[in-house]
Amino acid sequence: MRYQNTQMIRIRGARCHNLKNIDVDLPHNQISIVTGVSGSGKSSLVFDTLHQEGQRRFLENLSSGTRQLFSQAQPVAVDQILGLPPTICFDQTQRVQSKRSTLATLTELYDLFRLLYAKLGIVHCVNCGRALHQQTPEQIVDLVLALEDRKKVMILAPVVSARKGNHSALLNQVAREGFVRARIDGAVIDITQPHELPEDVPHDIEIVIDRIIVKEGIQSRLKESVDLALKQGGGTCLISHQIESGWSDRYVSTRLACGECNLSFPDPEPVTFSFNSPHGACPTCEGLGIIEPSESESGQICPDCQGARISQYGRSILLNQQSIDQVVQFTAPEIINWLDQWKAGEAQGMSLQDQVIADQIEPSIRKRLEYLTEIGLGYIQLSRPSKTLSGGELQRARLTACLGAGTTGACYILDEPTAGLHANETQKLLRILQRLKQAGNTIIVVEHDHDVIKAADYLVDIGPQAGAEGGKLVFSGDYDAFIQHPESMTAQGLTARFQNSPQAHRSKTSHEQFVQLTGARTNNLKEISVKVPLQQLVCVTGVSGSGKSSLIMETLVPAIKSELNRRPNPALQYDSLQGVEYLQQIKIIDQSALGKNGRSNPATYCGIWDEVRKLFSKTKTARLRGYTARRFSFNSAEGRCGACRGTGVKRIDLKFLPPVFLPCEKCHSKRFNRGTLSVTYRGKTVSDVLEMSIAEAGEFFESIPRIKRILQVLLDLGLGYLALGQPANLLSGGEAQRLRLASELFAPLNGMTLFVLDEPTRGLHSHDIECLLQTLNRLIDAGNSVLVIEHHPQVMCAAEWLIDLGPEAGNAGGYLIDEGPPALIAANRRGATGRMLYELIGDSVDD
Repeated sequence: MRYQNTQMIRIRGARCHNLKNIDVDLPHNQISIVTGVSGSGKSSLVFDTLHQEGQRRFLENLSSGTRQLFSQAQPVAVDQILGLPPTICFDQTQRVQSKRSTLATLTELYDLFRLLYAKLGIVHCVNCGRALHQQTPEQIVDLVLALEDRKKVMILAPVVSARKGNHSALLNQVAREGFVRARIDGAVIDITQPHELPEDVPHDIEIVIDRIIVKEGIQSRLKESVDLALKQGGGTCLISHQIESGWSDRYVSTRLACGECNLSFPDPEPVTFSFNSPHGACPTCEGLGIIEPSESESGQICPDCQGARISQYGRSILLNQQSIDQVVQFTAPEIINWLDQWKAGEAQGMSLQDQVIADQIEPSIRKRLEYLTEIGLGYIQLSRPSKTLSGGELQRARLTACLGAGTTGACYILDEPTAGLHANETQKLLRILQRLKQAGNTIIVVEHDHDVIKAADYLVDIGPQAGAEGGKLVFSGDYDAFIQHPESMTAQGLTARFQNSPQAHRSKTSHEQFVQLTGARTNNLKEISVKVPLQQLVCVTGVSGSGKSSLIMETLVPAIKSELNRRPNPALQYDSLQGVEYLQQIKIIDQSALGKNGRSNPATYCGIWDEVRKLFSKTKTARLRGYTARRFSFNSAEGRCGACRGTGVKRIDLKFLPPVFLPCEKCHSKRFNRGTLSVTYRGKTVSDVLEMSIAEAGEFFESIPRIKRILQVLLDLGLGYLALGQPANLLSGGEAQRLRLASELFAPLNGMTLFVLDEPTRGLHSHDIECLLQTLNRLIDAGNSVLVIEHHPQVMCAAEWLIDLGPEAGNAGGYLIDEGPPALIAANRRGATGRMLYELIGDSVDD
């Protein structure tokens, strides 16, 4: 028994949403997993109760003026929470809206790199590329004294650089100040004597401050000469020492300046490398890296910075021959290798002071890079925009930032951190969670993954079903007791063995039909060729970054679209495509958001709301008042609440926190005005209908066939727990994807369509995955084809054909490891997927 009773977070009387007034304890400094079927109440307990209370307590410590903004906020629906540490939440919501945010800035690595380059970077002239070194007068003196004994040295002050004219006035002024000699165009002359320079030729003039021989006892004289040279040269001087072939010059300066180009530069600061500041951003693109498109044009890479985002000066500062914008083009393992090269080479010659600085900054950078690699993001370039990261990638990137910060005594709340991870990579994530725990933090994870559940110190199962049938505490305790619990559907799923049972009952075509892609080489793909059988469930798998999206979303899908539309796309990187004649269309069902605001919801997206509005407009009250169906739309000014404009909430923007949404004081989140809410259908207002779950609405509209049919499809996909009015921008990626899939099922299925889904099991319990597989089989039985990018073993085992990519991520991936039926992949055991499948279905394979 791994769990021992320690100090607890004690939750009493939690009743948010469908929670049934439950009491539950969660141990401090342990990893607790909250699980249950989709819609059982996990998020209501962890995010809407526990984390919301943590936020409320934080806000209570703000100034009184700020607290007044939250006076309208509804209290957490719980009697009491004791022992709650500060909460840090990592959900999968894409809150990053800034176009400038990247993986480097999200993980705070870019801040460390800016500091490193500001302190240790070598400035190069933006014109000639010459390295510029800034030195103190004392360092310049030491430079001369370091020359061999009896060496002849001249201390020179440059006053003219490559400038035309006879410069007689300047030379006369220098002579009046008591100087006798100057070096003009490389020759030392006596300036007390008349000397005419040709006016149409550029000249270099340096005042000879002193001529000395290196020996003991010259330090005091040398210091005076250097100080005078720096004064006459405006902070710069030349140290010229005699060699066999003449004289060798070394340009030194107390400021950053190029004597050749007569250019000076400010001292580098961290802001010099910031593309969020006018001091560091490229002035042409304002730090975006692209020129923003107009309505009629598409965006293009900035012609000045070529996508680097920072100014020319920032790009001129190098470390180990790389500018900061070049370094962030690397992945984490590549940057670690770059740091190793720097420490073995350039860093060896640093001063003691610079070495101290390097020893303070470099380990912090290296630690975060190692975390990125361990957490499964080592294949992503640090310059990757945050908005292009998946929910799982985004959550793990945020987790890396916290790991690097070394936070202790906090309560970390994570929402399915294994999303997007191959089962082979889950152990990496678990090691990261263990580190957080060992640092003295409490970890609470909402998760379905079997490996994560098995590794937990403490388990809480909410259920037993979804919606109204859920919200109860089914179990709390350790894994050994949990696995034997008879009422837990999660425990049943853990003990169930996945069956390798592709749909043998399916009637096959007279000849095998498939799409064949040859020579795919997009991104990291190594000119691979794959076969996608049609009218089957085909699963593409492999570790994160192995090339799955490059193969399917960036090569196969656009290639098929190009063929179907008969518009060749020469930009696609493959050799040939066969079998498209078996398809009529291709439909992509991904996890992108259904809408950017709170107006779109499941009811509007699936077309139910139009039917509901018609029902309300036909009621006796509506007909007497002349209300049409338009009146019952929250987008219509005549029927919606005027204060919140039909959203039900008011947005408060804070500079130091994400926006806060508070209930509308006028309509109390009902979204409609008083006149509209006075109309009822079977005792319910339109606002009541929006608050119904899909399962409740299915019973309420049982007698309305057009609505009932749509709701049944949603129920079959495991979405019965969702409220009809759930804002689309608050739906998870998996929920949005299943709504898209449902919309395809509403229409008659004519066959010859290829459906492509990207990780459709995200957020699903094993029980719900079975419902999803049944729905996908309906599509296939109707003559369609289904291609999924998926990591879940349950889907792999149910597939009829697997395409496994790898073996690793990034440049180490992009190979076709194996393809064929799951049993064959398991028998071959050629990669991580094959070995995992062998453990799951090995008995049936051996038989």
